[in-house]
Amino acid sequence: MNEKKNTPEIIDVQHVTCGLVPLMQTHLEGSEPHVDALEFKIRQGIETELWNSFGTGGLWRLIEIRKDLFFDIACFRREEENELDPLGLMEF
Repeated sequence: MNEKKNTPEIIDVQHVTCGLVPLMQTHLEGSEPHVDALEFKIRQGIETELWNSFGTGGLWRLIEIRKDLFFDIACFRREEENELDPLGLMEF
């Protein structure tokens, strides 16, 4: 999080057309341990692909995709890994 504004860091990846999900995962996995939220500027119209790509489980959860004027914003929150259900299957 940005300590001055207390808001998540926004990473601009709206120009990426190939390899977007691995790039986003690299940013998420490489974030500092104290960071509990990240947001990405993404190109418009790829909501379904992102929801399907990130699904459930893991250390980060895609919680929202907001519309903006020329791009969308994908919001992620850090999750504590559940040792009994690491894939998040109990949610279904």
